Amino acid sequence: MNFVHKLCERLGENNKPIYTVLAIACGKGTVRPILSITDKKESPDARKYAALRELMTEFIGVPTTMAMGLIGEGLARLITKKGTAKYKNANSVMSFLGICCAAGYFVPKFCNIGMPPVMKKLMPDYDPNAQVPSKPAQSQPKVLNKKQYVQIYHTPTNSPYFRAGMRV
Repeated sequence: MNFVHKLCERLGENNKPIYTVLAIACGKGTVRPILSITDKKESPDARKYAALRELMTEFIGVPTTMAMGLIGEGLARLITKKGTAKYKNANSVMSFLGICCAAGYFVPKFCNIGMPPVMKKLMPDYDPNAQVPSKPAQSQPKVLNKKQYVQIYHTPTNSPYFRAGMRV
């Protein structure tokens, strides 16, 4: 048996929802800050702020998700007896529910509590709510009448354009 086959077999035997979610969170924790920092449309401070915020979200999210998944697994022991077939199912379901609670409530809550003071310490001069200078309003395109169109584009009035009744 080669290494990949052994790895896949081992992961299949001990497949928990928490492993999948933590792998996704670690991937997001590396890829999203990179994408934020390389966005050339934003100002350098906005890019740094966004990347730092993405990274901190995953720093808060990974341990919170892991803790809630383990708490869910612990609650499975209260529902069923360890070693039974129902225990394995209850363990997976309770772990999954703990992960859902973490993703839906606890991670955003902890981010809203913990991130603002840390972000003010790390980037004291940057205000994410500051007004961005707006672009000047674009003027409406000028609609040409038949005489102006003929003068500009030198189109004869008996051309198929005018006979078909088509206008731009």
